[in-house]
Amino acid sequence: MLGAATACGQHAQPGDGQHASSSVTSAAAGANPTVVAAGATAPASSAGHDCMDDWRLPTEKFSDGARNFDEARKNLLEGYYDPSITEEDLYRAAVMGMLERVDPAMHKWNKLLSPSQYAELHRDLEGEVVGVGVKIKFDSASGYIDVLGAVPGTPADRAGLAAPDKIVTVNGKLYKGLTMTECVSDIRGKAGEMVTLSILRGDKLVSILLKREKVAFDLVSRMVVGGDVGYVRIPSFNGKTAGALKDALGELHGKSVRGLVLDLRCNPGGSLDAAVSAAGELLPTGATVAMLKKRANTETIQNKDAPVLTNVPLAVLVDHETSSGAELVAAALQEDAHAVVIGQRTLGKWTVQTISDLPNGYAVKYTLALFQSPSGKSFQSVGMPPDVEVDMPDEQIERLESVTDPAKRLEGDVQLRTAVQLLQRGH
Repeated sequence: MLGAATACGQHAQPGDGQHASSSVTSAAAGANPTVVAAGATAPASSAGHDCMDDWRLPTEKFSDGARNFDEARKNLLEGYYDPSITEEDLYRAAVMGMLERVDPAMHKWNKLLSPSQYAELHRDLEGEVVGVGVKIKFDSASGYIDVLGAVPGTPADRAGLAAPDKIVTVNGKLYKGLTMTECVSDIRGKAGEMVTLSILRGDKLVSILLKREKVAFDLVSRMVVGGDVGYVRIPSFNGKTAGALKDALGELHGKSVRGLVLDLRCNPGGSLDAAVSAAGELLPTGATVAMLKKRANTETIQNKDAPVLTNVPLAVLVDHETSSGAELVAAALQEDAHAVVIGQRTLGKWTVQTISDLPNGYAVKYTLALFQSPSGKSFQSVGMPPDVEVDMPDEQIERLESVTDPAKRLEGDVQLRTAVQLLQRGH
């Protein structure tokens, strides 16, 4: 992240599973390879679909695994057409394949993290990075980086970056055909260093020089809407979330709000511990937050904290980008605090990943557990349905995030307006 939440829909995607037409060779262990004419193809998935069949392992027994792995490795080192492929490349690819292929249902989440990716993830989970504080949405086809807004008080904010500005280059670099990760990495850097952004503003191209600094991102925001209803938005769960939520709820408690709307739309999850702690600010002491189904046992997670707001009716806003820890919190509040859930069916990622260091600085991220709601429900792969379904376009939700005037926010946000009306009527 760049010191701010990115737009809905900015999720890392696996490869598309397509197979290109190519020559194919096959050989028994120790035998000379048999060359098959060019044009033979492996089975291909349907165009445009992430076919699960492409991720499944063959079901036949793979006996004497270590010996056969070593034989495959030697074949590639000695016979692969590209002589630049090294043994290091093969071991790296093998670990990546092991993580992503061993469980097809989890191939999007089980990953090998490079040292830089690992460090980036740690910074994201801490809730603070070195950047310029610009909120973006990336279009790989055009290479343009759409500016959605800026975190208040950051270099991007002071420079006046705002929608509908488009970032065309970062330090002269174009991004057509590249990735979100690459443009994010280039905008970030070391505190005090300068970065030049080329901005398309209307029909003019302007150059803006910014100094990078520490930026707290995905900040918890709050306001009072409808006269007496508190509104709190949590963009993601990181190391700063629980404390910021506690402060926001304390402020709203001081304003004697008669209801609370918790906005988890576009929230991709984040730290499980942070999500559990955030839920604890709204759940009764001792309430079950979730259950984790691990390899050998099921762990029950209970709230050890005292809630900041008590006896206040709750509503939770969700959409189809509400994922993982955000789904956990929504389900816990629905079942333990009688919150009404409003919006759209959630993403359906009810899994927990853990990260283990490797001796060479890389790390493996793999699925540790499946989680369930306090009553034992799971919506893995299907998503949690809302109590009250109200549709809204992603673009409208994104645009309204920066609206700080309560009346204007309520006027433009039909999901929030529905929540406020239900709370005021006692839903």
